[in-house]
Amino acid sequence: MYEKNLDYFRGLFASLVVFSHTYQILLLPLIYDKNSLVLKLIQFIAAYSVVGFILISGYSIASSLHNNYFKNNGKIIIKDFVKKRIARIFPPFLLSILIVICVVFFIHYFSLNGSETYLLENSKYIPREKAVYDWELIIYNLFFLNSFIPGIKTITMNGPLWSLNFEVYFYILLLTLSLFFISDKSNTLEKYLAIFIFIGIICFQLYLNNKQFLYLIIVFFIGALSYYISYYKKYKIYNLKKVLLIISLILFFLLIFKPHYFYPYTLEGYNLMIVLSIVMSLFYSSYFSKKNLYFNKIFYSISKYSYTLYVIHFPLLLLLSLFHEKLYKMNSLEIFLLILLGVFFIFKISKYCSYFVERKNYR
Repeated sequence: MYEKNLDYFRGLFASLVVFSHTYQILLLPLIYDKNSLVLKLIQFIAAYSVVGFILISGYSIASSLHNNYFKNNGKIIIKDFVKKRIARIFPPFLLSILIVICVVFFIHYFSLNGSETYLLENSKYIPREKAVYDWELIIYNLFFLNSFIPGIKTITMNGPLWSLNFEVYFYILLLTLSLFFISDKSNTLEKYLAIFIFIGIICFQLYLNNKQFLYLIIVFFIGALSYYISYYKKYKIYNLKKVLLIISLILFFLLIFKPHYFYPYTLEGYNLMIVLSIVMSLFYSSYFSKKNLYFNKIFYSISKYSYTLYVIHFPLLLLLSLFHEKLYKMNSLEIFLLILLGVFFIFKISKYCSYFVERKNYR
């Protein structure tokens, strides 16, 4: 079941992530203050934009598996699902690796800011120590081991790839559950192998105490569950709004009396992330799923290359930090215009790259 307005939010969340990282990479060296309310707000927006992506991903993958099930008369064809996921994931992902290598080469070849260090004399913050290739981490990332095994880090020059890696395993987990519970015509061996893989991955993450993975898989399954609730019409808008009002009041009092609960990637923050994921799903179902949303043409357009934008913007922003030394000598208007121009080009580059790696696979 295709939901057009989910594309709107894909475009919106991708844009928010880009602007959050623009603030981190280009502005924080000038104005960093760890107690800044603006900084905390930007961190919250960035974290929950990723949460929004994962919710949408859960909804979309559940829809894809459900369509696969109906198309094949009650059986999920694993080969069809895997081929579509590979065609969707790998081209932009490999492009992002290539861009990282090119950016690092460019920085070192021309001895730009970052070739030795990103730290300048007046810097209050550095987004990365220096521009590095990370060949070993690139290999690990190509096998989606980063973050899945907590000791293996994401490529230094492309931080956002951590969430892509998680999503690959989330796809596998939802596929295995669907094979076990939904696929009527799958044979017994397939079903038991599927549930064995599911339990194996979850137990492995519990053993590693990988809280980020374990909490985010719940977020992903909230998105998947919202698809099935929506498809089978197992809700009434009036009841959703009542539940939403009660949860929103609780969250409001938490924000007033326990604001530290809203800090992303802390234990309290993870617990609250689950509640906010439910709230985001309820808000979408109650108010946004059928509405004509503001700036819809802009965000629908961005959604067509949102994945490419998400995986390549970070190294391009690190390349733009070659202007850092000049930023210290500019006034506010000049800084704003320079950053706006840089971000505009990142969106354009992402759009044109997507014609080759993403749009042909875009529904």
